[in-house]
Amino acid sequence: MPSSVFVVPILDRWLLHAPLHRVAALINWAAARECAREGGPTGLGLSGQLAEALSGEAPLVPRPREGPVRPQFLGLIPTRACNAACVYCGFGSVRQADVMDPKLAAAAVDWMAEHAVRCGRQSLDIHFFGGEPLIAGDVVDVAVHRTRAVAAEQGLTPHLEVATNGVYGEERARFVGDYFDTVVLSFDGFASIQNRHRPLTRGRASFEYVAATARVLSTSSTELCLRLCVADDNVDQLLEIVDWFCEEFRPAGIDFEGLQPTPESERAGLFAPDPYEFTVRFWRARQVVLERGVKPIYAAAIVEEPRITFCPVGNDTLILHPDGRVSACYLQEKDWRARGLDLYLGRLAEGTMDLDACAIERVRHLVADKPRCAECFCRWSCAGGCHVNHSFAGCPRTYDDFCLQTRLITACTLLEALDQGELAERLMSDRASMERLALWPSDRLEHWEDTHD
Repeated sequence: MPSSVFVVPILDRWLLHAPLHRVAALINWAAARECAREGGPTGLGLSGQLAEALSGEAPLVPRPREGPVRPQFLGLIPTRACNAACVYCGFGSVRQADVMDPKLAAAAVDWMAEHAVRCGRQSLDIHFFGGEPLIAGDVVDVAVHRTRAVAAEQGLTPHLEVATNGVYGEERARFVGDYFDTVVLSFDGFASIQNRHRPLTRGRASFEYVAATARVLSTSSTELCLRLCVADDNVDQLLEIVDWFCEEFRPAGIDFEGLQPTPESERAGLFAPDPYEFTVRFWRARQVVLERGVKPIYAAAIVEEPRITFCPVGNDTLILHPDGRVSACYLQEKDWRARGLDLYLGRLAEGTMDLDACAIERVRHLVADKPRCAECFCRWSCAGGCHVNHSFAGCPRTYDDFCLQTRLITACTLLEALDQGELAERLMSDRASMERLALWPSDRLEHWEDTHD
């Protein structure tokens, strides 16, 4: 049991977290010492209720998937082309690129519907990625209408989701709002920020387009999620930005993502925020968002359900590329290859889905090999972040900025769940204590006596 129980320092207290038991508690130094010495937290200074919660058989550790492929969803990349020129884009978007044949998109939807019925699923889940998927409007239209039609025929509930930059006219925005269940709209803030981060080609401003699309979507039936990239130049305005977002666009959620540095972003003079400042600003903004009835999202600090993977990779998700190849990830092949990864799973051709069973097993087991995460109390919630950009084989064992802010935000999330929001606020007011927690060398209970001070 000890290897699945963690303790981290919170000022003069200790946060005990057993994610596989779904248990968290605040304990004092003496209790932490006794737990570590006795080889487990099932007594000796702990309350009876907590000891009982941790004394049963340890739940199974999340394992890679097994058996027949069961896609989490079908992803379509209608094109890699994009009408924006975001200064931090490492997604591989270009102005001219191949466009998927609409017949291929329809065949993919048909296959996914048949597969959903065979697996006993109730829904038909289709997600769109890019580039900017709405550039290939004909492909999107065919796929959307095919999804709704075949779902009705097969007795499934259609669920359509798109990640988009919002740079198109009102008519297209209304189509998106009418037909998509969820829209993830990239929007980085006020005009000066948006136009710096996410300009259009030839340096043109994108703000008015995106704001207009957000307004249309805010009055539609879709679930609107605004994806906010936080960099060093907008982190200090987070409260004002999210307050304006909530007032102006009434989103269902706001997804906070720290800037992932790229050569493009560095050439533009744009850098990731300080992880400690990001944590404090995010937590303050989170409270504002919650008070407005909007869901704040920091995807790496979702603690409700233990997981082995952070993203589609390892979840049997199938991403269809314009040329018919099928992969586990929507990032570009060059990015995988740079990390020594092969994430292709097969091909769809002439209506037949040809999946490589060996490739599926290889990708499934990829998510279990994350040495950097072995000592971290977030290992079953963050699950290592992006497998391509963050927890790839051979990545440094030391925590990076993403790790640091994720550790802090996860600790604060657990404290709030324990009705210790005031303690979380005290932690964030003490930079030294934040650094102590974020940089703690090993969170595993059995290492406590070797690491505590």
